[in-house]
Amino acid sequence: MVRLSVLVIFSMFLIHTACESPHSREPLHANQNSEDSVTQEPSHISFYGGSFLKNMNKISGITDTILISVNKPDSAVITLLSPADTANIRIAQLFSPDGTVDGPFGKDLKYRFKDTGDYYITVNENLMVGNHYTGPCQVKMVITNHSH
Repeated sequence: MVRLSVLVIFSMFLIHTACESPHSREPLHANQNSEDSVTQEPSHISFYGGSFLKNMNKISGITDTILISVNKPDSAVITLLSPADTANIRIAQLFSPDGTVDGPFGKDLKYRFKDTGDYYITVNENLMVGNHYTGPCQVKMVITNHSH
């Protein structure tokens, strides 16, 4: 059963990565809590594996896809961090469980997850800038509005 789930998730990554049609989504309007309170309070949103920080090694020309599971609607700020602030990486697209797609974004995304299910974000270079980036980066998520 676990292997089947992993295969289904991997298949969904491939399908969603191939899509390129953007649709608009409502922007987030929330007050940001401190990171300390985020780690102490239970959340209904998590990266696959339950972490709020994902370490990655970005390879130029490759799009990375990250799964975000939402068990109850909530709000979050997702930020890309790199050793060099000038690294040419961005959150390219956000895929929702209902099939809509939004993007491109920059290094920060403030978003209200309205539906439960699996969301995907893609991370890649901004092709309009032209600078290639290969190196370490982190995707950090901070829950900004806990729903209890």
